[in-house]
Amino acid sequence: MTNKLSIVLYGAGGHGKVVADAVEREGRFAIAGFLDDRATGDCFGISVLGGRDLIPTLKGKGIDGAIVSIGAGDVRQSVQRRLKEAGLGIVTICHPSAQVARGVSIGEGTVLMPGAVVGPDAVVGEGCIINTSATVDHDCTIGAFTHIAPGAHLAGGVRIGAHTHIGIGSSVKEEVTIGSNVMIGAGSVVIDHLPDNCTAYGVPAKAQV
Repeated sequence: MTNKLSIVLYGAGGHGKVVADAVEREGRFAIAGFLDDRATGDCFGISVLGGRDLIPTLKGKGIDGAIVSIGAGDVRQSVQRRLKEAGLGIVTICHPSAQVARGVSIGEGTVLMPGAVVGPDAVVGEGCIINTSATVDHDCTIGAFTHIAPGAHLAGGVRIGAHTHIGIGSSVKEEVTIGSNVMIGAGSVVIDHLPDNCTAYGVPAKAQV
C-alpha cells in the first residue's frame, strides 16, 4: 500500500476546519498538522505545530506538501509563496461531493468545498476557494486567489479577475466580466460588467463610488 503524501495546513481557524474535513474525506493526503501564527494546541483535533518559523524546517521532517487554509486572498497568496520557496508542493483539494466536469483546469492551492460544481472547460486559477454549493458554469475563468462564497452561482462564460470575492448567495449573469480586487456583496445579482478595485452590491448590483 502506497503511503499518503504528508501535508500541513496553514491556518487553524474556521476555514482551516473546513479544509481539514475536505482533506480527510478526499483521502489522498495525511495531515501532519496545522501551522498558525496565533493558534496553539489543536484545531479540529489536529495539532498546531507552530507558526511561520517552522516553514523552512518542514522538508527535513518528511513533510512534502501544504495547503493554505486562510480565507483572505492576499494573505493566502503571501503564505503560499513562502511555502513554495521552502520547497513544499502546493496541493489542490477537492471534496468528494464536489463535481468537476471534463476539460476543467484548476490551479495549485485551490480548494473545492462540499457540493461545489465546476462546469466544462472552466479555468480556476491558483489559490482559489470554490465554497460550499457554489457553481461555476461552463467556460468561466476565475483569477488567482479569488473566493466564490457559499451558494454563489456563475453562469456560463463569466470572467473574474484575481483577488475578488463573490459574496454568499450572489448570482452572476452569463458572459459578464468582473475585474480584480472586487467585492460583491451577499445576495447580489450581477448583470453588468464591473471594473477592477470596486465594491458592488444590490439587485441589480451597482458599483459604489
